[in-house]
Amino acid sequence: MRIWVDVLTPKQSLFTKAMLARAPRDVDLVITSRDYSELNKFLSQIKMKHRSFGRHGGPTVQGKLEASIDRMHKLLPFVTGIRPDCSISFISPEAARVSFGLGLPHFVCSDSPHADAPCKLAIPLSRNVFTPFAIRKSRWTQYGIDPSRVLSYHALDPWAWLLEEKSAAANASGQNVVLIRLEESYASYVKSGMGISEILGRLVRVIKSKGDFEIMIIPRYDEQREWARKKFGKQCVVPTSTVDGTDVISKSSLLIGGGGTMTQEAAILGIPNISYFPSSRLDVFENYYFPRRLSVRATRPEELIRDTSKLLSDIQKERNEFKERARKAVSSFEDPVKFVLKQVIEKTQK
Repeated sequence: MRIWVDVLTPKQSLFTKAMLARAPRDVDLVITSRDYSELNKFLSQIKMKHRSFGRHGGPTVQGKLEASIDRMHKLLPFVTGIRPDCSISFISPEAARVSFGLGLPHFVCSDSPHADAPCKLAIPLSRNVFTPFAIRKSRWTQYGIDPSRVLSYHALDPWAWLLEEKSAAANASGQNVVLIRLEESYASYVKSGMGISEILGRLVRVIKSKGDFEIMIIPRYDEQREWARKKFGKQCVVPTSTVDGTDVISKSSLLIGGGGTMTQEAAILGIPNISYFPSSRLDVFENYYFPRRLSVRATRPEELIRDTSKLLSDIQKERNEFKERARKAVSSFEDPVKFVLKQVIEKTQK
């Protein structure tokens, strides 16, 4: 059986890497991606075999539309050539549309119903949506898919790739490092001027005032990297390329996240973390991480400054408490990779 998997972000690459490692021997996964600086570097770093088609559309709606049309045009001959039995994406409008046009069953695996624009394009064309149990079905059925086609796994997405790494991460000793993950400013669901970059100067000052902490700013795009190095390079570490998220998170004292994935990883690994996401409410955080005190919510600059100061005031105590809460939370999780592959194989072969 051949499955086409379309990968558009580093997070999706991690889930796909876990799928490649745990797929049955008689299942061939063919991976495609797009030209996008952070994704290119990450795929090279994890040595994932893939073919790249098209590019990221950038921050404008016209740019996104042009890139999407061009990408579908380039994907079509490749997909017809490899003749897959079905396709999987993590809400890829191009994969959904090409699959639909060719009569291929398309499956979505995602924890991001807040990504309104791509959901409107991909979800109605998908046979099934596989999603974490913490997300209500109504968040997906609003896009036109029948409730019976939304299937939930008892886990959260980062568990797919943290499952085999968590024991090593749990034994990592914390260091006086504070990680700051910048916002995904090119995403359609992030409102301009409302990201963590807007208050980064204040944030750096309050961290410095709480002790001898090394601050690492982790950008998403080359433009963010250049800006951060120019403005904060003398006070903070700004990596020149992508980083091993699990490794740096497990060894840190605190992660301040302007997005979802690294903050989720920190929460599951039991690392104190703050989710600063004022543009939108993320379902998995609202329904799972926040109520179980696995993550701290901050939606305004004043909240972020206050919570950062509070956590750093007794960070070792906070680290111990976060770790214990995380241990209890993941004890009942299933393997989402095995769930998704089993469902895809069964439903394609019917």
